[in-house]
Amino acid sequence: MDTSRVYLNLKASRNPGFQRASPPSLPPDACRCPRSHRLALKLTCAGLILLVLTLIGLSVLVRVLIQKPSIEKCRVCIQENIAKPTDGPAILKCPKDWLPHRDKCIYFSQDTNIWMEGLVDCASNGATLLLIQDQEELRFIKDSAKGKVDSLWIGLNYTLTDKKWRWINGSTLRSDVLQVIGEATKDSCASLAKDTVVSESCVSDNKWICQKELKRV
Repeated sequence: MDTSRVYLNLKASRNPGFQRASPPSLPPDACRCPRSHRLALKLTCAGLILLVLTLIGLSVLVRVLIQKPSIEKCRVCIQENIAKPTDGPAILKCPKDWLPHRDKCIYFSQDTNIWMEGLVDCASNGATLLLIQDQEELRFIKDSAKGKVDSLWIGLNYTLTDKKWRWINGSTLRSDVLQVIGEATKDSCASLAKDTVVSESCVSDNKWICQKELKRV
């Protein structure tokens, strides 16, 4: 027998590569779970996730149900406020012989006197001489004054220092409210004469118009 061939055969038999590979063995302490156990574990995890989602949904639902009565209550309050009449002349009252107009009570005096005495008389009744706010109020006063007297003092006089017509609250007369007819001098006060506002001496004898705020009933 050839010595070299024998040596090759022995070397090949000792080489691990020529042996059939065997599957790796698991460590002695490794756990081999059955397939049914793995399926049960997956189902348990899915159940836990579903339970958490259910709890979140229930908490949101409870919060909505708690807040719902408050929302409904607010809606009822809003509806009541809409149905309730707003504050205005309808729920306010003027003294006897005073005419209601918007947020005012208007009074036409029965006595005649100079402009300053008219101012004092209005003050004694918790009022002041009339201050006309706009064209609508001027029309109301003109309509209400028809058939009463020829001239009525209002709370407007001429200041010589700045040569302007001023209301007794200190504000300057706006031309878009009314125009005063006649010459303005040192002692000029405004009176309502029929359908116009005229300038005349403050020491003339006229009746006057007072105003005060409406009183709540």
